[in-house]
Amino acid sequence: MEIRRIGKMTAVIGVSALLLSGCGLFGPEKEATSIDPPPLSEVAVETPGTQTPADAAAGETVAATQESVDRTVYLLDNNGYVVPVSLTLPKVEGMAKQVLTYMVKGGPVESMLPSGFSAVLPKGTEVKGLVIKEGVATVDFSKEFKKYDEKQEKKIVDAVTRALTEFGNVKSVQIWVNGTPLSEMPASNTPTTYLDRNQGVNVELGEGAVPGKTSSVTVYFQGQLDDKRTYFVPVTRLVPETENLAKAAVEELIKGPKEGSPLFSSLLQTTRVLDVRQENGLVTVNLSDDILKYDDGREASPEALESLVLSLSDSTGAKNVQLMVEGKPLKSGSFDFSKPVSRSVHINPIQY
Repeated sequence: MEIRRIGKMTAVIGVSALLLSGCGLFGPEKEATSIDPPPLSEVAVETPGTQTPADAAAGETVAATQESVDRTVYLLDNNGYVVPVSLTLPKVEGMAKQVLTYMVKGGPVESMLPSGFSAVLPKGTEVKGLVIKEGVATVDFSKEFKKYDEKQEKKIVDAVTRALTEFGNVKSVQIWVNGTPLSEMPASNTPTTYLDRNQGVNVELGEGAVPGKTSSVTVYFQGQLDDKRTYFVPVTRLVPETENLAKAAVEELIKGPKEGSPLFSSLLQTTRVLDVRQENGLVTVNLSDDILKYDDGREASPEALESLVLSLSDSTGAKNVQLMVEGKPLKSGSFDFSKPVSRSVHINPIQY
């Protein structure tokens, strides 16, 4: 198994599919608009050690049809970053609950982990129940959830929050333990009520930012899996207060990771932001032609383009991104951004 490298050939195939089918470059538009199926709108809390009729029926269905679905879990990479990874899981009722079980140390994810990655939730943790109602996912963990290294506390909270808010009908998260609401984590007192994506992930203070007077953008840098394969890592950077989050996201992506970081950006630091506009769910970015200096100056880096779309959609909430170069839609080799594209539904997919 491996994490698919988002490389030149992959991107070319993706663009061909876009031109032929009318789908978004990084995922079908119809899939992006509704990540979570209707049956997950409310899942009853279950008693440990028992099997509900729905579970039994779902098990029989999976056995009979061998259906599967790609879902995003959050794991720890070799550098300690919380990273989204797309796994192919059995299609069952209660997918949100299943996703969390594939984030537990010693759980079923162990046989699927890429080299250098590890599960984030404490060993022995069980998801006793999960209810999604009116946009709030309330998850009830077993007592083992509290048994962790203090240094992992924020990573655990962020991973749970990000994983559950990947589902379209989840806007915020509440954590319970053994049927009792948990207001804060036991080690460093991290709040655990009404968590949402605004809290960020892999948070760091940007250049010139003063605590208490910041805005946040989440940009996608890259990590190196080996000498041939890379993967995307979301980093929430606190920047000086600004109303133009789209522009700030692009500028931080161009600046790249902090000095000494194991991460990198595929965008050349000489790239200039000429203009950024956001209107009606669409972000339009106009960049200098330095973005076309990849591969001996002939085209744009596929990784740079995907990191741009991921960063802009995550930082602004925009559903679509239009990339321009010197005022014209980006056209480079097989890339044609004459129409807006949507973000990838599944990031860092594992291939077998």
